[in-house]
Amino acid sequence: MMRFLTLKGPFCRNCGTAVRRDMTGKTLLQGWWSPVSLVLFTPLALLWNLFIKFKIDKLPAPVPGQPGQQLDPGQSLLKRPAAIGLLIPLAWVAFMVFQAARGS
Repeated sequence: MMRFLTLKGPFCRNCGTAVRRDMTGKTLLQGWWSPVSLVLFTPLALLWNLFIKFKIDKLPAPVPGQPGQQLDPGQSLLKRPAAIGLLIPLAWVAFMVFQAARGS
């Protein structure tokens, strides 16, 4: 099953950063599991999220007393457990090299 998620809404910089980090982390863990996703969809989604990061960085900071709960951006993406997902494409490549070497 493949799905593409988008979350729209009025975000401050902190909330936008929190949502982007969460969704990018899910992509890192769940996005690599088919050959088409490995080569095409996940890298494109990660590039799109990087583009969105630059747009989020231009948003205004949260204003005290702003209505609604403000999200905590938390740790940077590379310090989260989801960063282990960056190893998945490396494992795919290692597997393919191993299979090619074994077949010849």
